[in-house]
Amino acid sequence: MQNLNKIHLKDEQLANNWLKDNGITQTLFNKTQVFQLQAYKAATNILKHNVELLKTNEYEQLTKYCKQMLNSRQRNSITKRNTYQILNISTRINRQLFKQHRKLIKDTQISNCV
Repeated sequence: MQNLNKIHLKDEQLANNWLKDNGITQTLFNKTQVFQLQAYKAATNILKHNVELLKTNEYEQLTKYCKQMLNSRQRNSITKRNTYQILNISTRINRQLFKQHRKLIKDTQISNCV
């Protein structure tokens, strides 16, 4: 029984560390709806890693969304429409990254053949 409890605690700590790495606290995770968390994760990842691909208004929209998520009163006012706008920005950035990656691979293959 103690072994099982140790495994459970280890798994819970691992999950909490993953959430923290993705900008989500345990209380935020417990009090937030799934669609809001998905958009929050997408927004934080873009702001961390791909901010140069954003337009000015998109940058402002993502930072505003992240601030709203950290405030419990403002978080309650977030609608699905708001989250879909964030997820659409994320999809556009991911498409751009995929195109860049595909072009890089294609250019590498061409240079290796020559």
